[in-house]
Amino acid sequence: MDTGSPSRMPAALQRLWHLLDDISWMDPLPPFHRRGIVIALLIMLLAFLWPASTPTYPVERPTGSQPKEVPMQAEIYDNADQSSAADQTQRDARGGWRSYSIASGQTLAQLFRDNNLPVNDVFAMARVEGEGSPLSSLQSGQQVKIRQNAEGVVTGLTVESSNGPALFTRQPDGSFIRAQ
Repeated sequence: MDTGSPSRMPAALQRLWHLLDDISWMDPLPPFHRRGIVIALLIMLLAFLWPASTPTYPVERPTGSQPKEVPMQAEIYDNADQSSAADQTQRDARGGWRSYSIASGQTLAQLFRDNNLPVNDVFAMARVEGEGSPLSSLQSGQQVKIRQNAEGVVTGLTVESSNGPALFTRQPDGSFIRAQ
């Protein structure tokens, strides 16, 4: 038997085990703590680099011939009264006019949001609002008519103001002008 230093580990593992003994910035720590820190760092690195599998969620398939009913989250309706149905059905070459009534405390931007219309169009019209500021001084109950084309793009807006009706129309470049 060899009476030198009895070792149960092969030489390569023993060199690997004592590799951290010569790292100077870990000198204040005992060898056991050094090895624990390196093992913890290796485990964390392995956890970050481990490939994640995407979870597969069970997909519900309708049973039977009836499709599953999805509850409505919001109802969109026209604020105009039913007596102005003729105004709502007016059509011209640029699209159909719809009449809306301004609620108490409601702004034109809120009206557009409530009816799923692009709010940026309101800001574009406000830039060319001009005399009397008809878009900024809307009153409760006031009627606003909005024209949309077949794609749902706002092509015109009419507001009755103290100076008479104000008509805003979309130009080919997407901007608006005040026509009246």
